[in-house]
Amino acid sequence: MKGRHKSLDKHLKSNVLWIENLPYVSKVILGFSEACRHKYPPGHIRFKMDVDGGIKLATYSGKGVTDVFVKIDPIVEREHIKTLIAERFKL
Repeated sequence: MKGRHKSLDKHLKSNVLWIENLPYVSKVILGFSEACRHKYPPGHIRFKMDVDGGIKLATYSGKGVTDVFVKIDPIVEREHIKTLIAERFKL
């Protein structure tokens, strides 16, 4: 992971690194982390919403949920990135 924020659960590090290395992904920014219970296995990533410049994801660890912003350049490739993430993390 590049940048200042490196506090990810061990289950999520490899999955976020995979997203970071996808074509057309220029940046991955970690958001707020919330300690809570959830129904997803540790390491799971789920699409939340489209935002200006990219997409928001929810990443699930054994400790809770972390929001992640993925900057996509060019933005016309947004659907392609969403499809790749959905295929890898379908339940």
